[in-house]
Amino acid sequence: MAEPDALRASGSSAPRRRLSPDERRAELLTLGAEVFGQRPYDEVRIDEIAERAGVSRALMYHYFPDKRAFFAAVLRAESERLFEATNTPPDPGLNLFDQLREGVIAYLRYYEENPNVAWAAYVGAGRSDPVLRGIEDVDNDRQAERIVTGLGGDQLDSKVERDLRVVVYGWLAFTLEMCRQRMIDPSTDIEVVADACTHALLDTVSRVRGIPEALAETIAAARP
Repeated sequence: MAEPDALRASGSSAPRRRLSPDERRAELLTLGAEVFGQRPYDEVRIDEIAERAGVSRALMYHYFPDKRAFFAAVLRAESERLFEATNTPPDPGLNLFDQLREGVIAYLRYYEENPNVAWAAYVGAGRSDPVLRGIEDVDNDRQAERIVTGLGGDQLDSKVERDLRVVVYGWLAFTLEMCRQRMIDPSTDIEVVADACTHALLDTVSRVRGIPEALAETIAAARP
């Protein structure tokens, strides 16, 4: 169902377009990612988003009750985009080390391209906001599942899988902290961070007792 005309902005210079609720919400989230990616959270006004989108304040608040809820929705959408960007099929031309390294670099590039969104979420407000921390937890759960499945497939018994999962969660925290540090000091070489994170994962996984011999051999062969 298209939005009622009464909820559209009046006097806006933006062209009026009939969009479904889902299309309009997606458009607002895309605009939010752009704006939050350009300026710090505290400098963004919800009225500005509505004006730039060519919609009324009433419609904006129909979708998002306040700026915090809007920002959380933007981060959820960006989390989906980031997951899709890093959840790509393995390149058969790359060994395990380089495949993992490419995934780390994809994370680093995301933070590089969206510095203010990332800063607010992972360095500023997000460090203490339970809603934003919850988004991070969901993302970690999905990434951990993807990594564990990619490393072990169906070859792991329950104990080894549990231990491997613990190691992967710890590595995700380490990697996110490395990303935070690079946000604090962008002059840090992206290659150094990517190499450190990749080596850390392979080293810790190789020390999990009981991993399949084939995985241990793949890790040993992948190390530069």
